Parts: sequence; C-alpha cells; structure tokens
Amino acid sequence: MSSHPVPRSGEIVIGRGEDAHVRIDHVTVSRKHATIVVGDALTIVDHGSFNGTSIGGRKIAPNTPAPLGIATIAELGETMVVLQVEGPDTVTGSRGLAAAAPPSPAQTSAGMQHLYRLIDNVAQSNITVIVRGETGAGKEVVAEEIHRRSPRAQKSLVKLNCAALPEHLLEGELFGYERGAFTGATAAKPGLIEAADGGTLFLDEVGELPLATQAKLLRVVESREVLRLGSLRPKSIDVRFVAATHRDLEDMVARGLFRQDLYYRLNGVSLAIPPLRERVEEIPRLANEFIARFCRESKRPSLPVSDAAMAVLEAYPWPGNVRELRNVIERAVVFCRTVAIAPEHLGLPLDRTSRPPVGFAAPYDPPFGSAAAFAATAFATPAQPPSHHHPSQPPFAAPSHHHPSSPPLPVHHPSSPPVASTVAFGSSLPAEVGALERERILAVLAQCGGNQTQAAEVLGISRRTLLRRLDEYAVPRPRKA
Repeated sequence: MSSHPVPRSGEIVIGRGEDAHVRIDHVTVSRKHATIVVGDALTIVDHGSFNGTSIGGRKIAPNTPAPLGIATIAELGETMVVLQVEGPDTVTGSRGLAAAAPPSPAQTSAGMQHLYRLIDNVAQSNITVIVRGETGAGKEVVAEEIHRRSPRAQKSLVKLNCAALPEHLLEGELFGYERGAFTGATAAKPGLIEAADGGTLFLDEVGELPLATQAKLLRVVESREVLRLGSLRPKSIDVRFVAATHRDLEDMVARGLFRQDLYYRLNGVSLAIPPLRERVEEIPRLANEFIARFCRESKRPSLPVSDAAMAVLEAYPWPGNVRELRNVIERAVVFCRTVAIAPEHLGLPLDRTSRPPVGFAAPYDPPFGSAAAFAATAFATPAQPPSHHHPSQPPFAAPSHHHPSSPPLPVHHPSSPPVASTVAFGSSLPAEVGALERERILAVLAQCGGNQTQAAEVLGISRRTLLRRLDEYAVPRPRKA
C-alpha cells in the first residue's frame, strides 16, 4: 500500500503511465486510468480504461463524473484507492489518497478480496465489529488490520482473551480497580478498557464472557464510561470495540448464554473469515511467507517447497486453518536438512500412493556407528525382532559380529537412499497405530541420543511407560547392560 498527499482542490490523475500524479504499476491499470477531482465535492472520472472503474461494486460510466465519498473505495482494475482523512480532526486534518495493489487474484480468493474491501470500509468509522471465523483462521490479524487502517492507528491496540482469565480476575483486568477494592488491592490499577482510551480494544473469544461481566461491558459500550471496581465516579473513555468469536452467537443468545442487548451493541458490522480449505489458492503464498519468516529467524537460507510437498499442503483440509499451516511450516523448516522442503518434512497424512512421512526419523544426519544412527536406522527399516548382542557390546552401537541365528542389523550410510517406513497402509487400524507409535518412539530416541528420560519428556509420557513400550515393540533399551 502507498499513500499520496492530495491538494484541497485540483485534479489527480491515476494510472500506470509515467506522467500520472499517482502511479500504480499494476497490469490491470491503464496508463491514464481515472482522474479524481477535488473541490467542494469529490468526483472521479474513468477515462475509458480497459478494465474500468468501480465504486461500491458497480462500474461507473466512462468519461462521466461520479461522486466519490471520503473512505469510499474505488476499484481501478484489480487495485483499490480510497481518499481518507489523516488524523482525528476530520475538518482540519490533511487528506491523503491511499492506493493498494492486492495480491494476484491467483493467490487470493474472491472471499478474501471481498473481506479486504470491507476492512477498508469499516476501518474509517468507529462502528463496533464482530470478526467471525473458525479457530486459527486469523481473527486477530483482521482486528489488527482494522486498527492499523483506522484513524486510531497511532494509539494503542489492547487485546484481551476473554477465555484466558477466570471470572474473579476478568472484571479487575477489564474495568480496573481502586486501592482497597478487595483483599490484595494495595494500589489502584486502570483496566484494559482505560488502557485502550483513544485506540481499539480487541475482545478475543467474546462468547466466553460470563453473563455478569457481559452486563457491565454493555454499559461501557453504551455510555462510553468505565467504572473501576471500588470507585464511585465513572471515567469517560473513547474506545473502538472489535470482538471476535468462533462460536454461534445467535444460537447462544437463543439459549440465554449471551445477552441479546450486548450482541446487538457489538454486532455493528460482522466480518466472516473463510476457512483456509475454501481458499486453497492462498496456501502457496502463505507457506512461502512463513518459510521466509522462520528461515530468517533461524538464520538459514530460505527453502523452496517441492511440487510434491505443495500438493500435500493444498490437499490437506486444514482443520486448524492458518495457525496450523504456520505450525506445519515451522516444523518443516526445523526438520528439513535438504535443499527443499519435501512431503516427509511436513508431518501431514499422505495419500496411499505416496511414501509415508519419515522426516521425523532423523531430523539430523547422525554420525555413522553412533547410538543415534542405530536408532534412526531401526526406525527407517521394517519392524523386526531385536538381534542378540554380545554382552560386551552396547545395544545402541553398530556391532561388528552377530549371532548366526540373528538377522543382520541394517547399516545406515549417508549415501544410501531412504528406506520406506514401517507403516503398511491398508493393514488393520491397531497394526497401523502400533507401527506409527513405534516409529515415533524410535525417532525421539534418535533425536535424544538414546536418553530415555529426555525422550519420555518429549513424548509426553512417563519413563516407565516408555520402557514398557520398548518391551512391547521388541526394541532394545538404550544403555541397557
């Protein structure tokens, strides 16, 4: 997005040409696309551009002035411009034209393009907003965008997760309290509502608010006054409220779990975020953005995504939405030790024709002959009973001799191709689950260098449970005499 100052009167030519006052270098914008006329009234004229100019979703007639209001989005091809007042003073504040070229339509779904336009519209007002969407869809990101694009952007954006605090602490955090208001209140403390004065208060998971707190919040939203616990005098505030929830508030109102009057007060505008499975075209862009971020944080070169891995990402239903995609990409960056992210680095279910994920077997390439190398090799080979080791040889070192009746131990060599996973898809469910559990245990043991206590902590089980599993799956215990 770029911003350009606008004179109090005159004409501003917008286009892709070098002589345009506001130049938008986008393939859908004509060289001399449109002109905004600034004066007592604001108008826009399309100069017969190839892709046209739209206001409110309707194309205007070429070479005919059309009214353009403050904070009204004009779409020039696939870009957007909006004339906005900068600063809180709408009379004397300076005006500027913000132009934005959205991501390519091939990378952004129609639903998200529509959502971006709605965000631009509601951001310029003080109307209360409810952001709806599934868990992990990006509700907090939308709230941040509303604040960033609003005249309140220079003030605070205060966030409260309504589900994170117990009821007896929630009111004090939200409304504040005076000294002596309750046992332990040794000093006065302003609440989050006061902290957001002049800015935006984001109420995440607003559907989790207790009914008693809902009643007090309703008064604040209606009167724009907050009363601290233990105080007799309310304080005036100037706060913009943005709420978010993954719950069906209408159903909660019908069942008496959410106050109807508060619902109507908060639901000035409702913005719905499509789940990630409905905007598959955005997955490549999001994945590459996350890869760039995590590679930068880990101080390593950026990694490309193989076509096979991208196919897995696009085929997965993403019940956790963008948050789950972010976590999967972060894990893939950690485990990838090749030149590109492959399907096995993602840890996602593969189809029956694909090689099952083995990336967790050896997140690093252990030295040949080490305890970790043996565990990694055992993980990557078909399940088999453990061989009998000579008493003088530790079971997690590659032995040089074997009992004649024992099958030879597999040897892992860096130059050898990866071996298929032990999971045989199509077998019974208990067998698949057991094989996957065995592989996971061996993978963590490899990662922890055979340390059973550390491996149990990583797996989230007790050491006794880990030892029992090792016996059940006929895995020789590391460091066992």
